[in-house]
Amino acid sequence: MFSGGLSIAWAFFASSILSFELAMHAWTKRRNAYSNAFFAVMLCAGLWSLFSGLHLVVEDFDIKVLISNIKFLFIAPLPVLWLLMAAWFTDFRIGKRMAAALFALPVLSLVLIATNGSHHLFFVSNEPFEMERFTTIAREYGPMFWVNMGYAYLMILGGFLLFLRKVVTSNGFVRVQALIMMVGSAFPLLFNVFYFLGPAAFLFLDWTPVSFAASGVFFFVGMFRYRMLDLIPIAQEQIIKAMDDGVIVTDPEGHILDMNDATGKLLEAERTRFTGKQILSVLPFIQPVWEAAGSNASIRMEVPRDSDGIRRWKAVRVKNVVNDAGVLQGKLILVRDVTERKEAELHLIESKRRIEELSKLKSAFLSNMSHDVRTPLSGIIGLADVLIEETEGDQRELATMIRTSGDRLLKLLNSILSVSHLASGTLDQHVEATDVVGLTQRILAQYERETEAKGLDLRVQLPDSPVKHELDPNHLGHALSHIMDQAGRFTESGSIDVEVRALEDGVRIRVSDTGRGFEPDFISSINEPLNTLSLAEFGLDKGSSLGLRVAHGLVAESGGQLVIQSQPGRGSTFTIRFVRTGGLSIQDRHVVPWQADPGRPTGRTTPSDPR
Repeated sequence: MFSGGLSIAWAFFASSILSFELAMHAWTKRRNAYSNAFFAVMLCAGLWSLFSGLHLVVEDFDIKVLISNIKFLFIAPLPVLWLLMAAWFTDFRIGKRMAAALFALPVLSLVLIATNGSHHLFFVSNEPFEMERFTTIAREYGPMFWVNMGYAYLMILGGFLLFLRKVVTSNGFVRVQALIMMVGSAFPLLFNVFYFLGPAAFLFLDWTPVSFAASGVFFFVGMFRYRMLDLIPIAQEQIIKAMDDGVIVTDPEGHILDMNDATGKLLEAERTRFTGKQILSVLPFIQPVWEAAGSNASIRMEVPRDSDGIRRWKAVRVKNVVNDAGVLQGKLILVRDVTERKEAELHLIESKRRIEELSKLKSAFLSNMSHDVRTPLSGIIGLADVLIEETEGDQRELATMIRTSGDRLLKLLNSILSVSHLASGTLDQHVEATDVVGLTQRILAQYERETEAKGLDLRVQLPDSPVKHELDPNHLGHALSHIMDQAGRFTESGSIDVEVRALEDGVRIRVSDTGRGFEPDFISSINEPLNTLSLAEFGLDKGSSLGLRVAHGLVAESGGQLVIQSQPGRGSTFTIRFVRTGGLSIQDRHVVPWQADPGRPTGRTTPSDPR
């Protein structure tokens, strides 16, 4: 079946192997229309070369003719694929309908070859042609063959001109790549022309598929030296033409390879005008980002851009584009207008600064006001005490009302002052060795008259000897006053128990009442920041938690812990505990969530109950 034509056919087989290798490399990098077309071109060239070699080695003439006809399946579409590859590489727009129309004549040619026996429009005759080492086919070509041949020349010449245009209009890597493609596209054109002008010089064999393999060598150099199928597909994949953000692709030296339409709008010019130019000459405002990028894989900065006296802010990101081997192929620059957000941020910063100044001014005002009001108010309370002692009947009742109202106002002023300092973080600390027992006695003395007036039983359990602890006595006294005030206000009958106990590691103060108790949500609100206070909490609402929140803050700032245990209708227990071993951590200084303990009649207990 096989003749001695292998000595010539090996050249065709070698060129087919080379074409297949290039096609497979393009397939592994198949990421855009250009690399797809390149894969198709190399595959068709390889199959053309393979069948050209096979027709030389088979002995049966009819099989030779059949193989020779089959190779036109790859010859006919190859010129169109070549033109499409050139168009996609050079950004020359060919629509889908136009691309489909370009294949109309190659498809017609294949139909005519398949039915040539009935009309001979493609081949008039096929005769054996004997050479010294092989036998080939001598053909007389019909009119449609020459039409197809002219069409093929036109397609390849069109691709050559597109590459030439790219060479003229480009710089950097793109120009080198386009030049390689242009030189490579000239090989098949010249080989085929020389073959038809002097077939004897080529042993009457069409070496055009071998010329495509030779072109592939140029493309191979382009792929591995200039990374055509690495950089361009990756860049094209990441450039979204419809993006509102500017996207620019450069080579490693910063020459612009491509950009999207949004970048053109940013520059107020056609994007193709800047191809090949240095990125910093086109967008000088990104220089800080470009210089900071260096060898970083990615960097993002926000930089100002002044135009016509108007400052705009751009978020610029520079990202390295590397291939699978980690070799730098170029850089991707993303540009986004963030003026509105930046102005909002600057406005927020300025607003925050002004709010902080106003907060400090408010704190200073409240502090001065509280002190200025407290002095005459203390005088009013003192005079009310004198009137209570020296008057009787209605006058004494009025003096008592003045005394009670003055006490409430003084407590409110103290709370306002404490809230101001706690919220602004300016609470002064005067830590000293304090007798907790003596301090508690002084605070309780202020509430004896109130508890007697309400008929409450004030039961006190204090150690016989002083219990000393390092703390601020003013803060503890203020906190204890708020707790006693809260217990007295919400206890209509029953008792209030006060206990001070020295512990091995510190001291504990516990106040228990038989009042109406609190709901869990109320207790949880005591943990909320003081800057969330509402007007109701400044004494306008009987359910206000201002006093307890102030007590909680004062105890926490002093290094202690306040635990509130309560059950609606059964009373509440307030426990203050200080430890000597460095105090409790900030996260431990909290109001314990509500948890009922049926074994405790006064309300609730928790695992962290400091008993």
